[in-house]
Amino acid sequence: MTIALSSTRSVHGVTLTPAGKDAWMAACALCVHKRLERPMHFSGPGELFAGGSLRATEDGTGEARTAAGLWHLRASRGDEVDVVLTLPSERYVAAVLNAEAAADEPVESLRALAIVTRTYALNGRHYSAPPGHLAADLCDSTQCQAMRLGPVPRAIEDAVRSTVGETLWFRSGRAEAFFSQSCGGTTEDAGEVWPGLGSLPYLHSHADPYCIRRDRAVWHAEVTLAEMTAVGRAEGWHLPDKITGARVSSRSASHRALRVALRGEDGRESVVAASALRFAIGRALGWNRIRSDAYDLGVRNGSLIFDGRGHGHGVGLCQAGATQMATEGKDARAILAFYFPGTQIRITQRDAGWREARVDTITLRAASTLTAKQMAEVRQAWGEAIRSFPPRVPVAPEITFAPTTEVFRQLAAQPGWTLASTQGNRIVLQPEAVFRSRSVSMARTLRHEMLHVLVETEATERAPLWLREGLVEVLADEASPAVSMPDAELEAALAHPASLAFSQRAHRAAAAKVRAAIARYGASAVRGWLSSGPPAEMTPSGE
Repeated sequence: MTIALSSTRSVHGVTLTPAGKDAWMAACALCVHKRLERPMHFSGPGELFAGGSLRATEDGTGEARTAAGLWHLRASRGDEVDVVLTLPSERYVAAVLNAEAAADEPVESLRALAIVTRTYALNGRHYSAPPGHLAADLCDSTQCQAMRLGPVPRAIEDAVRSTVGETLWFRSGRAEAFFSQSCGGTTEDAGEVWPGLGSLPYLHSHADPYCIRRDRAVWHAEVTLAEMTAVGRAEGWHLPDKITGARVSSRSASHRALRVALRGEDGRESVVAASALRFAIGRALGWNRIRSDAYDLGVRNGSLIFDGRGHGHGVGLCQAGATQMATEGKDARAILAFYFPGTQIRITQRDAGWREARVDTITLRAASTLTAKQMAEVRQAWGEAIRSFPPRVPVAPEITFAPTTEVFRQLAAQPGWTLASTQGNRIVLQPEAVFRSRSVSMARTLRHEMLHVLVETEATERAPLWLREGLVEVLADEASPAVSMPDAELEAALAHPASLAFSQRAHRAAAAKVRAAIARYGASAVRGWLSSGPPAEMTPSGE
């Protein structure tokens, strides 16, 4: 996903500060990367590309955002700087939930919101950059979906991971999906907000009793007539010189305002679209002033008086209602079926979303029903792994069979040439078709990754990568020619391999180093290094 940051205001300078050892910068998209080791200020004119984990701090506001992604900064209009960040789609979904959801929200409503957010993001470009500005798929304001970069609560991470790749589908295509904070008891017909979507049967207005049970979301706002006159002038509207009255002149079926009439001293009225009025007041006076288009309107004591209900446009999922449904025991599928009737949850056009199964203590996730043969292979691989490296504490692996390489990349945060990945007790495998195309045994790879789970259970931060990776290679009895590699280069190659061949060479070097250690110190001692760390003579600083 490419996201235009600070899309609602002008930025005149940005300071990039490395937030990790992998930070880099370059003068063009294809230029050689230079390591970024200290803060660097950019104010143009010119263009800058950067990557890795960075913190971007705006001049003036001091607002800082930290993210690991690709940054593109350009100043081509005086000193105004465009900032576009490219993130993996699942990190984007997590950032939206980080801004839009409470961390203590029920698990199932978080999952439902993750699916809606992902559907919206993957449904095409939603941001139209002004002329001369950098193009992007999305923006960071409520014009698209608000987002908050940085640390994400565990509950949100889990909701995103458990629904990775899942979106809403209607018939043979991905559905249009939206959400708002509170519909006030009745969702809105999409055609009233976006006329081109009026024919979608799953986005028609309907009553929402769950929202009412959660929170009626009533609100009151006042906008002085002087403020309203200034807003109208800024928007180029022809409003009465002196406003003496105001009313909602037309409403939608959900009783939301469609048009507002402002009356002058001579009795004549100027009519403004309610949505345009809300956005104009929001831009000028703050987005929380007029919280929805569901209101009654009048003039009193020199001010426009709004008495309303609900927060947001009301189309699609109502967050308040979804939270109530989850509190009452409904799962994400039931929540989405209520707000988007007739749609289905899928990852690809041919599946029905994630399904779970269990083999002994192992949890399996796949987008299709696993065969008896696959279940037997899992049981056999786990049995072989624990015989090779008997666990000292109970271990419960989680194995995900990715339906596509893109889903694998999102789950594993690994390049597409990698066949499998293990983080803690979680294993992610490429689709079976990828294994077949490379003539690699999935069962053998699975056993290899299960050994990783067992090794990682005992490993602490004192255990270097060469020890963890090399021990698994030795335990898996991978027959390969011995390779040597300097320790500092070996750790970097294992952490960030540039290619499949480079990764394979690094793993062979790690295996050779572990075999030599076992021959000198014994297998039991080397296993103990997972928690204590290797002796000084086995580390670069001890050489």
